[in-house]
Amino acid sequence: MRDEAFFLGEIHKALMPSTGCTEPVAIALNTATARKHARGALKHLTLTLDAYLYKNAMGVGIPGSDERGVALCAAMGVTAGDADAQLRVLDRVTPQALKDAKQMVFDGRVTVKTRGDVPDLFVESVLETEEECVRVLTLSAHTNIVRVDHAPFEPYVPPCGASAEHPIRDCTLGEMIAFADAVPAERLAFLQDGIDMNLAVAQEGRKFGLGLALGTLIDQGVIGRSPVSAAQLLCASASYARMSGVSMPVMTATGSGNQGITLLLTLEAVARERGVDPEKKLRAAALANLVNIYVKSFTGTLSAVCACGVASGLGASVGVVYMLGGGEQQMLGAMQNILGSISGMICDGAKEGCANKVELSSGLAVQAAFLAMQGMSIGKSDGILASDLRTLFEHLGQLVQEGMCETNRVIVDIMQGTATCREL
Repeated sequence: MRDEAFFLGEIHKALMPSTGCTEPVAIALNTATARKHARGALKHLTLTLDAYLYKNAMGVGIPGSDERGVALCAAMGVTAGDADAQLRVLDRVTPQALKDAKQMVFDGRVTVKTRGDVPDLFVESVLETEEECVRVLTLSAHTNIVRVDHAPFEPYVPPCGASAEHPIRDCTLGEMIAFADAVPAERLAFLQDGIDMNLAVAQEGRKFGLGLALGTLIDQGVIGRSPVSAAQLLCASASYARMSGVSMPVMTATGSGNQGITLLLTLEAVARERGVDPEKKLRAAALANLVNIYVKSFTGTLSAVCACGVASGLGASVGVVYMLGGGEQQMLGAMQNILGSISGMICDGAKEGCANKVELSSGLAVQAAFLAMQGMSIGKSDGILASDLRTLFEHLGQLVQEGMCETNRVIVDIMQGTATCREL
């Protein structure tokens, strides 16, 4: 039986502010750290990434920049990054720093490679200067810089054998609900700070792109006003603004800003529409975050499926059930409704189009919860579904970790324009 301190600690570890999409930001944090520890004028930067992170950094907006690309965000870490600012490493990009980063790329002083035999999140930068060579390694989590080495250094060799299971896998849904019920409300106040941060980004996103278009359709009555559309509007607005590179922080969840947006703003929208007590909302947010962490412990930090649907959207749906007064069976029903619907929604890199997936995920999260409250859920024996929490996500993890590795390779090939069609 896990105690309150464990659950609170897991939520705190999973939430972190980030300015910009977390994959290019993780790259910038890594290269900024290399620059911090290297003496002398820059000669060359070599960056090696896992395919999942590379995919998510290819086409997304970069804070402080009018251009995109993996090489550019790596160079910006060197010229503009604050190595001590975690995921807000690119909060203060000056015009000169951006110009210098573009010049690095133009001069061919940035080399980008991918590597397939590494963990699901891997960043290695090797920064050569006129005086020395420094290597920085980031493993498994966006801010988890595990080594800073000065040459000579040995090549990174992935560890053999299975890694230890995340301790949250030992927890039951009932234990998570009991925590959400009992934790003192004042210890959840930080969740409102995250909601407010993401609401500010949503407000900015209402002015353009998908947020403006969706808001117009709701105002015109083309899309009816409901808890579903309210969640879609908030989440899509915030996601589109973030993916386009707006230099505003969002509260991330399990390493993803879009997951933080989906989790927190879905609950905020339903709470507003249904007049939910603020304390009840924060307890729901705590539960939703724990479920999200639980799911990600099976699927991994990055994968070939969109975690906004199967992890944060699913967690938000459990939180909605909690706010509506439902119990464990209704929560499992909501999860089955989601995994039976969009478990195969692919992740094809970070970009503005992610906002459409966030819109879909947030709306489905609300609908799945309301359906479960009506006693309607997809059958527990359908497809990859199961009747209990652990088996449900063991099945999802197997699908993602074993079944979709080749899917991710094909996605990256298509995005790079190197895919070739094969006759069947």
